[in-house]
Amino acid sequence: MADRMDQVVVAAVRQGFQVWQTRRGAWVFRRGLVTVTLKATPQSGREWVQAIRALRGAGLDFPEAGE
Repeated sequence: MADRMDQVVVAAVRQGFQVWQTRRGAWVFRRGLVTVTLKATPQSGREWVQAIRALRGAGLDFPEAGE
């Protein structure tokens, strides 16, 4: 799962997001006035879908699988 999160973080940083992980393991993605916080690294498929949807809603352009 770390490889997936690495890809999301790299994409977010390239698109102007500030990204960091808190001491408790939460991920914070911030761009301008918009902040998305994930309570932990997603583990299940459902958690990944929810995380990507939230980040896309914040403006992240993350391609669909196979694109």
